[in-house]
Amino acid sequence: MKLKKRISWLMGIVQKSLLPHLNECLNTPLTEREEKLVSILEIAEIEKYVYRTASNQWLGRKLMARKAIARALVAKAYNRYGQPPI
Repeated sequence: MKLKKRISWLMGIVQKSLLPHLNECLNTPLTEREEKLVSILEIAEIEKYVYRTASNQWLGRKLMARKAIARALVAKAYNRYGQPPI
């Protein structure tokens, strides 16, 4: 599948199933910025690039914490650079 078609397919899945499900689970609906962040996190799939073998587990954070940290770094970058100009 070509990149453009894959991204288009992923965006359709996010918009049709994930975002409505999140809005049902939360007390308040997601804002537009939060929806964009969820879309970015789902499309980027940053967890794929996190080192996940346990051979060096004695160094640094636990494997599960590394995935959360990677997602937080993407969110921080979006918050810093994804803001619309004033």
